[in-house]
Amino acid sequence: MFAGGRSESPAAAIGEDARPMASQADTRRRLRDAALRAGELVAGTTTARLALAALAETVDLQAVPEEVRGPVAARLARVPAPEPLPFDRVERVLRDAWGKRAAAVLDDLRREPAAVTPGAVVHRGVLDGRDVAVKVRRPGLAEAVRSDLGLADAIVPLFGALVPRVDVGAVAREVRERILDELDLEYEGSVQRSFARALRRHPDLHVPAVHGELTHEAVLVTDWVEGVAVGDLSGKSERLRAAELLVRFHLGAARFGTVHADPHPRDALLGADGRLAVLDFGATRRVEPARVDLAVAALDALAAGDGRGLGSALASLGWLPERDGARALAPAQDIFAPLLGGTATLDAAAARGLARRAAAQERALLALLPHAGVAPEDLWPLRMLGGLFTVLARLGARSDWLALARRALADGWNQ
Repeated sequence: MFAGGRSESPAAAIGEDARPMASQADTRRRLRDAALRAGELVAGTTTARLALAALAETVDLQAVPEEVRGPVAARLARVPAPEPLPFDRVERVLRDAWGKRAAAVLDDLRREPAAVTPGAVVHRGVLDGRDVAVKVRRPGLAEAVRSDLGLADAIVPLFGALVPRVDVGAVAREVRERILDELDLEYEGSVQRSFARALRRHPDLHVPAVHGELTHEAVLVTDWVEGVAVGDLSGKSERLRAAELLVRFHLGAARFGTVHADPHPRDALLGADGRLAVLDFGATRRVEPARVDLAVAALDALAAGDGRGLGSALASLGWLPERDGARALAPAQDIFAPLLGGTATLDAAAARGLARRAAAQERALLALLPHAGVAPEDLWPLRMLGGLFTVLARLGARSDWLALARRALADGWNQ
């Protein structure tokens, strides 16, 4: 039922010009074929291996719908765990970056890595008596990923006919630029420094300071932070606090003007003092305040059942024409229903339920697809939302997620 109180039939909910089932079956087939072709293009690339490794670390298989859980589990099980870099190679990267041996710069550098990821290793060191984290990008990674980026020009057009309102060239450029940013640890350090300064006196959120004089395209040095990774928290109250602070940080960052687009259960630590420390600022993007205001308007309209307001906000964002945006209200309310009605548990079962409801709304969603568009500047904010939902579902906390999200988007970190 829309804000005006008029009951809508299923056909009206997706529009009077709803396409025949045969046409929707064709759209479904073309989506599948495009996805398969895209998979064939990227199979075996360094970028694909990095993406699969990230999924293997973050996805809770219990949150995956039962009908696809087996194949997903089998595929992720084949992803090898990242291996540490030989210490002499770490020292070589540091010498190339600093122009002198690590022992001449640091008081100490532990041989065993503190963290190993598909893209980098982190060693604990000591600088002028202060514990630091020394992040070293894997040699050859940047060159390998850069050679993969040309595939964006081949992959994005596969979906162009299905979403004709999307500027596929602009999307491909956006993907290339953002991934190139992620390869540059000096850029990452500059972004992290801005977050660290903004949060240096915050009572609940913390970002470690960057040692800029030692940070380089392939090396990032920051203060060391003690804490328990949110993915390892066991206490109910700790998981709840971490979950609520993650929402405050990631959605509040949009109001700050830069989204951290890659939430990860390993890169957020809950300290003994109750503060949440956030790490790894490689995947970020600037966000215009006006787009955040529109996101708040869309969220408010969705919660209020205001089809006209939702249509206006989505049209201003460039996602759907106003008439189609209003028609998106009914399926969106159905899909997100448990999260719109106050306190709710966000866990693996909730994630499976959302997937089931989205599948049940397939006809309505396919009817909207030809009219849909996504501005390139929204890709990384949407990546942030997907990653945040995945991490929150692992924590299994219970809260009023709509109120938290709305407050963080509207007020930022100052709550």
